[in-house]
Amino acid sequence: MNWIAATIIAAFFQNLRFSLQKNLNKSISTVASTYVRFIFALPFAAILFFYFFSDFDLIKSFLENDKFMVFAILASVTQIIFTFFLLYLFQFSNFVIGTSLSKTEVIQIVLLEFLILGDKLSPIVVMGILISTIGIIIFSVKDVKLFFKGLTSKTTLVGLLSGFLLGLSVVLFRGAALSLDNIQSNFDKALITLFFGLCIQSLILTVYLVIFEKKQFKKLSQNKFQCLSAGLCGFFATLSWFYAFTLIQGSMVRAIGQIELLFSYFSSKYFFKEKTNKIELFGILVFVSGVIIILLNR
Repeated sequence: MNWIAATIIAAFFQNLRFSLQKNLNKSISTVASTYVRFIFALPFAAILFFYFFSDFDLIKSFLENDKFMVFAILASVTQIIFTFFLLYLFQFSNFVIGTSLSKTEVIQIVLLEFLILGDKLSPIVVMGILISTIGIIIFSVKDVKLFFKGLTSKTTLVGLLSGFLLGLSVVLFRGAALSLDNIQSNFDKALITLFFGLCIQSLILTVYLVIFEKKQFKKLSQNKFQCLSAGLCGFFATLSWFYAFTLIQGSMVRAIGQIELLFSYFSSKYFFKEKTNKIELFGILVFVSGVIIILLNR
């Protein structure tokens, strides 16, 4: 499977997971809903992991790989911090500005991959990434006047910081996968990174819920089938993302992965019966134009 196919699969399952979580948010807290993507994906990752890696000496070698563990831990923690910043954005009345600017993650990944992993892209591919990102922001904004009016607000800083944290987690996870020098298969690298990442994230958020939101565990149990469905979709999405990261730069993967925009457009229109406007359609057109430039010059 090539990186484009893996990215499209990842975007599809991520959108499906988000749709399931959107329904879950009606009965559980936002943090508990975030927890679902980790803890309910972990059993599927564990089954596949121990099926492929039953040799505990080999597993020990992963734990003794300092570079891998540092990357994996930092990536896992960074992704959780990003989630909390994203939740913080929704406390602002003009949160749409912040969430729109968080979409700049792809542009920030270009710089972060160069600084951390030494990856470089051609100028025309960078231009394609810029265009596709602008398309995403246009689609997300919906109210242009409100967007420009609020650019000087605190929301802007939080939104950009959210994009930075998400981008940093992508680069660190990719660094973790690529640091597994003793593993030849890219799929195996992705699976190992996924399993250890989910273990770390599940542990951190379990402690958080036990301390601050213990009642959420009962609600999770009451919605276990929806949670398992969201977890399964999250498992397929993240494994596909990580596999794509082992094949090509994360910036290109995440840029093409914004095709999730189209999936969300159709799910919001036909599943949630939400209306779309001309600005959203224009944003999609700009995004597709950027994607075409990336694909033609990769």
